[in-house]
Amino acid sequence: MKLYNATKYVIASSIIIFNKSYFTLKRNPIYIYFVFIFSLASFSQEKPLFEKIDTLDVLLRTSEKLRVANDMYASLEYAFKVVNYAQDLGHNHYLSHGYLLMGTVQYEIIDYENATKNFLKSLEYTEKTKNKVLLPYVLNSLANVYYDGNKDYENALKYYKRAVKLGKGNPHIQQYQIPLHNLIWTYMDLDRFDEAAIYLREADSIDSSIPDSVQTDRSSLYLLRARNYAHNNDIIRAEENFDKSFEYLKDETYWPKGKSYFYRYRSEMYEKIGDHTKAINDLKLLNENDQKVFENARSKTDETTKMRFKVDQYEQQLAIAKREKDLLLDIDKNNKKIIFISTTALLLLAGIVFFYYRGYRSKKKISEILEFKNIELSEAKSQAEQLSKIKSQFISTISHELRTPLYGVVGISSILLENDAKSEKDKKLLNSLKFSADYLLDLVNKVLKVSKIDSEEKELIKTPTDLFSLSQNILQSFEYQSHKKENVLILDHNHSIPKLLYIDALRISEVLINLIGNAIKFTHQGKIWLRVKLLSTDDKTVTIRLEVEDTGTGIPEDQKDYIFEEFSQVGSVYDNKQGTGLGLSIVKNLVQVMGSQIYFESKKNIGSLFYFDLELDIAESLNDLNNQSENKESTTNISAKILVAEDNKINQLVTKNLLKNIGCSCIMAENGIDAVQILKKESFDLILMDINMPIMDGVQATIEIRQFDTTTPIIALTASELSEVSDECKKAGMNDLINKPLNKEDLRNCIAKHHK
Repeated sequence: MKLYNATKYVIASSIIIFNKSYFTLKRNPIYIYFVFIFSLASFSQEKPLFEKIDTLDVLLRTSEKLRVANDMYASLEYAFKVVNYAQDLGHNHYLSHGYLLMGTVQYEIIDYENATKNFLKSLEYTEKTKNKVLLPYVLNSLANVYYDGNKDYENALKYYKRAVKLGKGNPHIQQYQIPLHNLIWTYMDLDRFDEAAIYLREADSIDSSIPDSVQTDRSSLYLLRARNYAHNNDIIRAEENFDKSFEYLKDETYWPKGKSYFYRYRSEMYEKIGDHTKAINDLKLLNENDQKVFENARSKTDETTKMRFKVDQYEQQLAIAKREKDLLLDIDKNNKKIIFISTTALLLLAGIVFFYYRGYRSKKKISEILEFKNIELSEAKSQAEQLSKIKSQFISTISHELRTPLYGVVGISSILLENDAKSEKDKKLLNSLKFSADYLLDLVNKVLKVSKIDSEEKELIKTPTDLFSLSQNILQSFEYQSHKKENVLILDHNHSIPKLLYIDALRISEVLINLIGNAIKFTHQGKIWLRVKLLSTDDKTVTIRLEVEDTGTGIPEDQKDYIFEEFSQVGSVYDNKQGTGLGLSIVKNLVQVMGSQIYFESKKNIGSLFYFDLELDIAESLNDLNNQSENKESTTNISAKILVAEDNKINQLVTKNLLKNIGCSCIMAENGIDAVQILKKESFDLILMDINMPIMDGVQATIEIRQFDTTTPIIALTASELSEVSDECKKAGMNDLINKPLNKEDLRNCIAKHHK
């Protein structure tokens, strides 16, 4: 039996504008216009927009008439039939139209959830059509339900704007006017009157171009104008437009909520200007009208429940029909796919088996190679660990053997300097000897550190230092070498630089000594400058630049890239080179530790310039000097009886003189056994214990002493790295450690710290 006929027709675009409708309670209201396109079959000279189907058009007209007659249940049944038939035909336009009508019915009975679903389905099918004739209405409907049902204002604005954009060029002005009014209303409800005003001017322009005979939305336009004038405090014009709006609203029966909007917005205006009598009167009228709206909505509750149940049934039927159709299509497609997939799978399986076999053989071979390599790696690792252990032991031994004689040189030079019976010339030479010995000792330390496998992080020790005096002493120590090569040493110091700065004097000395030493090495009958420049200063810090410039041979272009590398030396392989090639490498590392970078400029046979910048803290001169003087006064005289365990005769002499100079008496023990025996017979205020001694070393002697004496402080004397022996010494029972060669101030401070 044939249920519907398919013939080609043209849309005559007969626009039916239905009465205004509002269906919500206890929510922030929105005044909407629902415009629906009703497709009438007629002949025309125009090209057809889509294929017309008589049966579906009849169903759509019937559904719409029932909706207008408020028979929502029957209207929904006819709309569902449209969707069902259109789905069988695969006709996107009628699917869109049917879902739009279903959503409209559900919207009017306040079933916002199902209305949203059906409007979205309508939008989906509308966008699949060629001409999209229903798109403006679908967008406007979606915006309404998002605003009323979900309070999703951003989505509402998005769809209103799309509808306005589509309707702007439409010959049917209502397709533009209605979503435009809704958009303005939404902006006003969101208190975004500036944005609303832009579109309101457009609405006024459209209104002036529409004849009064075809006007459909004057009441809302007057109400929008009234709200805008009230917002801008133009009360006279606001009242005029409120009155014009009411002329249209007073006889309105289909949209009773329109009067509620009128009373509410006019009451807000009166309250704003302080006319409370009129405001209260409008609120009373608002309550009366809302009561009527509430009674009208309540009468539809039973019908709404029945409709929602029917909608669920329709959706289930549609889902079943769609699944059956999809299943049949899938079976047909799957039969073809099965053959293709089976053939492909067999080929792939054969290929996989082949490549798996090849991969297995390859992996087996690689596994055998890796196993062999792992054995080699394990052996190499063991050898490397053994070499590392031997190297560490070698470094520790060399460290002690190098520092011990240097201790004698530094100590004896210090003793001679304290002798008043010497000439100025001798004093000058002894100062140079002492400075060179200190530098040599620090150089030994650096060479040993560079040779270590695991480098240690260098820490700066900043003390208040007179940079000008330090610079003079450094240049003075090079006078002999400079004179020998007929060079002139020049100190250029900016005296605007504060006198005392917090610097690591030892590190800066090491950098400058390396740079000046290199300058002398490569300069003959020339000049060498040490410049200290002021770059900037403030209350607490100063930025300086240290420069070392010479008029020597310069650095060849092909050697500039690696002069800071370890063991690299400038010049030809036939040159008579001196030194280890570590100087500039150490300079670079130390400057980086101080937070700067070393730069250089050089031209062959003209000279070289090395420089770096430092940001330094300014020492508070008076406070620092006072603190230093107080420390000196408090540590000038220390009366203590000390036992010194030291096997080296020179070191005994140096240590004895240092202790004498700080006011202490001492007894010497040449090994650990002697120290233990002496301590059993006499009591001492403090013990200085050398770690490396014959017969019994200092660690073992300390363990023996702590068995009968747990109170006498024991200070370890060592030429080894403190970090290497610290744990062992503390574990044996020693109280502190001090490095050789001994410095008088360091020794005095250490004794004062532990002597009570």
